[in-house]
Amino acid sequence: MVVSGVVTYWPSLELLQRLVDVLVTSTDRVLIFANYPMAMGERRQLTALGDGDCIEIFQSDENVGLGRAYNYLLERARSLGADAVFICDQDSVPHAETVSQLTQKFGALSAAGHQVAVVGPRPIGPRRQSTEFKDVRLFRRSREDGSPRVVAADFVISSGSLVALDAFDAVGPFREDFFIDGLDIEWCFRAWHRGYSCWVALDAPMEHRLGRGVLTVPLLRLSVLEQPPSRLYTYVRNQVHMLGMIHVPLRWKLRMLPYIGLQTMIYAMNGRYRRHALVAIGRGFRDGVRLMRTVGRDSAKVDDTIAVSLPRTQNDAKQRE
Repeated sequence: MVVSGVVTYWPSLELLQRLVDVLVTSTDRVLIFANYPMAMGERRQLTALGDGDCIEIFQSDENVGLGRAYNYLLERARSLGADAVFICDQDSVPHAETVSQLTQKFGALSAAGHQVAVVGPRPIGPRRQSTEFKDVRLFRRSREDGSPRVVAADFVISSGSLVALDAFDAVGPFREDFFIDGLDIEWCFRAWHRGYSCWVALDAPMEHRLGRGVLTVPLLRLSVLEQPPSRLYTYVRNQVHMLGMIHVPLRWKLRMLPYIGLQTMIYAMNGRYRRHALVAIGRGFRDGVRLMRTVGRDSAKVDDTIAVSLPRTQNDAKQRE
């Protein structure tokens, strides 16, 4: 059984309804984690998209981050007897056939002897928007499965990915302390470290919006994602934190330090809220170094106890009215 898990944070209701419409017909059940106080009217409109109780909505009164929300949804899916979870957030637009494509790829890879943790689509930037968005870069691994339509990758972006629950049990939960940035990268590196593999289906494109767009230096032909200061802080902090983790490959660590330097240079030259962005990058680097120093030798271990206070479901909310 494949269950879908959606994490939302003050979304466009129209876009969320489109996403749920796709998931209702392509998965056995839809679980929605609202990282904000969702209004009762929104709940009713969303649950009306499915038959019976096939749509469940859980609410946190405050934003607890992607990691905690993903962990909660995966635990809930396990209690329902699911084998895998298609996790998604409001920045992704999967096609009606995306889940079935990923499920087929997952089955073929498993039959070929691979211990699969996750299979994801090929994320691309939105094609019909006035703002330019970058395509998500694919970091391939040398492992092959004999098919040109699927490739092993260092990591798969969490939104739009099909996660095996047996791998989730073996690899451990997503890091809740990462809050939002880099938690999929760290989890996939941990999966590789524990003998699992991560794959991207090249023939399953999915539009995904990264950040606010792109910052460029035309003369140097350089570009980075444009992010608000709060996201710059968590991104830099978490990437520097990972420098001290033994399951994160050296090649990734060597790539990150120059990239953070490049980000700093570009934001210093032409970023919006330049001063705030540079302060956020500096704070993130400082706090990341502090956290890096606390990482033990067995850093691939993550506490398997997921301490998530149960959010209210739509039924709880109805009883409170």
